[in-house]
Amino acid sequence: MAGMRNYLAYQHPYTQDLQPTLYARYIDDIFFLWTHGKESLIKLHSDINKFHPTIKLTLDYSQLSVSFLDTCISIKDGHLSTSLYRKPTDNLTMLHFSSFHTKHIKTAIPYGQALRVHQICSDEEECDEHLEVLRDALIRTGYDAQLIDCQFRRVTARNCSDLLRRQTLAATDKVPFVVQYFPGAEKLRHVLRDLQHIINEDEHLAKTFPTPPLLTFKQTPNLKQIIVCSKLPSSQDNSIQPCHGRRCKTCQSVDTDTAITRGDTSHLVHGRYSCDSANVVYLIRCRQGCPETWYIGETEQRLRQRMNGHHTTINRQEGSLPVGEHFSSSGHSTLDLQVTLL
Repeated sequence: MAGMRNYLAYQHPYTQDLQPTLYARYIDDIFFLWTHGKESLIKLHSDINKFHPTIKLTLDYSQLSVSFLDTCISIKDGHLSTSLYRKPTDNLTMLHFSSFHTKHIKTAIPYGQALRVHQICSDEEECDEHLEVLRDALIRTGYDAQLIDCQFRRVTARNCSDLLRRQTLAATDKVPFVVQYFPGAEKLRHVLRDLQHIINEDEHLAKTFPTPPLLTFKQTPNLKQIIVCSKLPSSQDNSIQPCHGRRCKTCQSVDTDTAITRGDTSHLVHGRYSCDSANVVYLIRCRQGCPETWYIGETEQRLRQRMNGHHTTINRQEGSLPVGEHFSSSGHSTLDLQVTLL
């Protein structure tokens, strides 16, 4: 038996002279049975790795057992046997029972995990061992032992061949009623049922809602969703604006153009910024169009605070600093200073 991973390009082994007895592929994982010896298997692996210079496959093979996805496949008494495979780094972390989720979701986790074990394990003893490990992990995660045993019995009472058949959900004509989950939200189901008679009294509504709506919950934003943004801002969200603070001296110097060009090079500013922005990279130019006056700086302060420092060097005519030297020179002043955020 052998398995190959990271198979991003499709190179079917049937193009080889020697063919596998069984060949199965799921996205970039391949499982096949090879009966032509180790040397020919190594040659097959080498030939496939020559197919594309930047795509390389790893080969995992054994005469006894090999892992494929979450399944460990072994040869026992001339037959293939399957068992659950867990990576060495898997610590069986699951949703804690005290988490902010509806009860039916937390009830379904023991059932779904037990169903996965029962579907994969072909040996009853191994199945029981994996279920015991799963039971201990669920108890450590806050699940009640009675709830776990009840859901496990729902799985073990069913025939294994029935579990392997694809299940289809029955269609429903109920109108979904979607609300954001909150403590006690399950009680809305009883409220909708008790108020159904009001809908039945209206001829039009009775046809639209012949049965109580299907109560559906959407997840409340978690901490990660609140503080992390994985979406880059669109060009419409890009802006540089004055902060309009009463004592801000930087507002009059802010350049609101988000496209910066110098020669053949252009840069588009991404994000929303103002004089009040901190931890930024900024660009200072001269309004009189002096071509060599491009000063790029960075600051952890708010931009207006950093610009106050530049204004001080100009007013004191500190020529040892580049900004102060240029804008305190003849014909220039702080009014010529133009700043934008990169």
